Amino acid sequence: MCKKMETNNLKQAYELAYNKACEDFQRWDCRDMAASSGSIFDAPTNTILIKYVNENYKISFPSGAVTYAEKQEVVPITVKIVLLHYLVRAGGQPLKNTWISFKDISAGGMLYSEPFTKRVINYLMNIFGNKPQTLLQAGTLLGGTSATCGDYGVQINVLPRLPIIYALWAGDDEFMPRATVLFDATAPFYLPTEDLVVAAAFGVGQLVKATKAL
Repeated sequence: MCKKMETNNLKQAYELAYNKACEDFQRWDCRDMAASSGSIFDAPTNTILIKYVNENYKISFPSGAVTYAEKQEVVPITVKIVLLHYLVRAGGQPLKNTWISFKDISAGGMLYSEPFTKRVINYLMNIFGNKPQTLLQAGTLLGGTSATCGDYGVQINVLPRLPIIYALWAGDDEFMPRATVLFDATAPFYLPTEDLVVAAAFGVGQLVKATKAL
């Protein structure tokens, strides 16, 4: 019973967050949001086209409805929330190409450090820790490029102006394998801290799916 109540409460929280995101989305000019976020505005359909890792999505204005651009499936509500938050928050700041860790993100980085470690770092280690070379191979399938970080690192544009580096050190007789995930210093200008956790975890999830094609 308690587990069912927790599930219902979480579902309700997501629905409230999505409805709030839609309200915020409606207050902005869709062309400005597309330009500031590196997305594409399609005037005939009044939609914004955006890529989230390796999937293309359409966001209808002003409703905020989110659909896949290339398949007929229901988009998870967590994806909808992240995409709307990204479009509303994006300020168009040019990337600094200066990489920071999650703990360096001033707006709540320490508050969300535990869920970030569990959902992103540990997830990355559990899947790729014993086969780190697969990380780069999977990242390449997602359109990523090799990164000079760790023994194996890949940079992926999780969102158009949100590059993330996923990296692993293979370890040896003296040191255990370890992982790190880095953000461009402009990341807080494009997503709230909580959503950076979700987006980074989503990136790991897509890397995991990509390994099935190797």
